[in-house]
Amino acid sequence: MEKRLDAICEFLNVQDHFIDIGTDHAYVPIKMAKKGGSQILATDIHPNALLQAKKNISKEHLEQQISTTVADGLENVPTENYDTLVIAGMGTATIIHILENEEKLQSIKKIILQSNNHLEQLRTFMNQKNWTLQKEKIVYDKGHYYTIMQYAKGVQKLTEEELFLGIFDVKNEEYYQFLEKKYQEIYQKIPDTQLTEKKAIATKLDWIRKYLQKENRII
Repeated sequence: MEKRLDAICEFLNVQDHFIDIGTDHAYVPIKMAKKGGSQILATDIHPNALLQAKKNISKEHLEQQISTTVADGLENVPTENYDTLVIAGMGTATIIHILENEEKLQSIKKIILQSNNHLEQLRTFMNQKNWTLQKEKIVYDKGHYYTIMQYAKGVQKLTEEELFLGIFDVKNEEYYQFLEKKYQEIYQKIPDTQLTEKKAIATKLDWIRKYLQKENRII
């Protein structure tokens, strides 16, 4: 878990005025405040989680740099005072629900996302809402792969392969190999009578193998 959160912090600068939605124990705000960040808001829908976050912030004497509030997504959150959002550790449906509140995104210039599922759906949503995928990082932490994405405002046309797999990165060979094995197993379990489903998985397998071929050509 700490490796994933450390990776999220790599996408932030001390100059970012950011809101950490679903902050849990406020690990990201605390780490960035220690580096010099000064305008940070930690929110969580669960009062007990936020209480623990407050204790952690107080323990580090960072109350002047980190504010806290109980909030459901962006509801009742003063986003006009911030330029960056961090939404991590949630499912794509929840993240999309939060980001559909477009009125709250007027001042936001950068969004850092880490979803636990349905990454293709999330990339598609952000692409349709005119957010540009600037970079991604995949980390392996305690038996799971986590994909962290950074978005900025702007129109971008991603291919179907990029919506599914993200922007190609030579560093992600092990992740592509993991996906190849996963989708090969899915393909084999689909009955031959379910032609449409089988064809869809075969297409995704082809995209994964093209990425692996890119990897080999670059090496």
